[in-house]
Order: sequence, then C-alpha cells, then structure tokens
Amino acid sequence: MANLTDLISDLVAATDQMKPAAQGDDWDMVERLQKRRRVLIESIVERAEHEPISEEDTERLRAVRRQEATVAALAGAQRQALSEAIAELQGEGRIDRLSRMQRAYRDSGRS
Repeated sequence: MANLTDLISDLVAATDQMKPAAQGDDWDMVERLQKRRRVLIESIVERAEHEPISEEDTERLRAVRRQEATVAALAGAQRQALSEAIAELQGEGRIDRLSRMQRAYRDSGRS
C-alpha cells in the first residue's frame, strides 16, 4: 500500500495534467483526471488519520488547491461562453452584464 507522500505525489501529478487539459478544452480528460484524483484524495484522507502530514506535503497540497482553483476558473469561463453562445442562438443576443449594471445604477438614481 502506498504511503501518504506517494499518494500526494500521485495527486500532484494528476493535478498537473489537469490544467493543460482544461486550457486545451479537453474536458473529457479533465473528467477522467478528476475521477482519478477523487480516489487519491479519499486515500489521502484515510491515511492522514493515521499518519502525520509533513510540512513539505502540506505545501504540496496547497499548490494542488491553487491549481484546482485555476481549473475551476477555466471551467467557469467555458460555461459562461457556452451560455452566451446558446443565448445568441436563441435570438437573445449577447448578454452584456456591464450594461445591465449601468442600467441598474441609472434607474436607481431616478427614485
């Protein structure tokens, strides 16, 4: 059975692969990596209950969380782009958030 440091190394490797996959819009690969990462994270949590986490491993886990945030932001941007594309196809036109905000401030000044 792998020790905690090995599991964290595997998690780091899988996370390192996830960012370029997301940047390349390979969301199928991201999903496969997420499934692999889930198993690793569950194993890490189980092991951490019985084995102390070194400061070095703690820092590696922090780096993983930063990369996860980057991938989540890329996924959010992708979802937003798809949402806007669907809105345009449905004849709603481009959603202009700034104009909505400007209208809200302009309208609130009238009362």
